[in-house]
Amino acid sequence: MKLRLKDKDLPPVQLRLTLPGSLKASLDEYVGYLHDSLHRETDAKEVAIEMLKHFVESDRDFRGWRSRREGAGERLTEREEKNGAAGAGDAIVGQDKGFTV
Repeated sequence: MKLRLKDKDLPPVQLRLTLPGSLKASLDEYVGYLHDSLHRETDAKEVAIEMLKHFVESDRDFRGWRSRREGAGERLTEREEKNGAAGAGDAIVGQDKGFTV
């Protein structure tokens, strides 16, 4: 796996996890492997972030679900534009996406 370290996007959010000891040991071992193969200093936190990112980006089912969900959001926005602004009784959902139901 090729890791792209320190890719910046949205502001960081702290997430606390408790890992099984064997997983932490494997993660530490992987950090050692990266050090030996890339000749670069890194830490378990940086590697774990990139592993999680890679996992989420490579999951086909998740990407399909996300694509369908975003497509549904776009259709809702298009419908709203055709019908005018949301009425007083309409619930606002996903305000950052700008669509209503």
